[in-house]
Amino acid sequence: MSEYRSTLDSTGPASLPREPRTPAYRHKLRYENHDTALDSQDTPTQQWSGRLPTGKTTVTCLCGLDTGAVPSDEARLVYEEHRNLIRDEIATNPQG
Repeated sequence: MSEYRSTLDSTGPASLPREPRTPAYRHKLRYENHDTALDSQDTPTQQWSGRLPTGKTTVTCLCGLDTGAVPSDEARLVYEEHRNLIRDEIATNPQG
């Protein structure tokens, strides 16, 4: 075992504190379909589990968008509109 112990070099120039950064990605769009679980059968030949769509979907984003459970067609429109908004925002401000 070495007897040399390293120490932090504090002889260099002091670094200036940085301004707080905004997150690199302001958006994180999510599209979540709501399903209900179906009961599985107890007999060994009919063991299955499945999911039944409810027709409801939630769209969320880090920027604060939250549709709650809405009909899937409506949620798809909100998702597409928000995706286009994100695309336009990135095109006008590519640095973030």
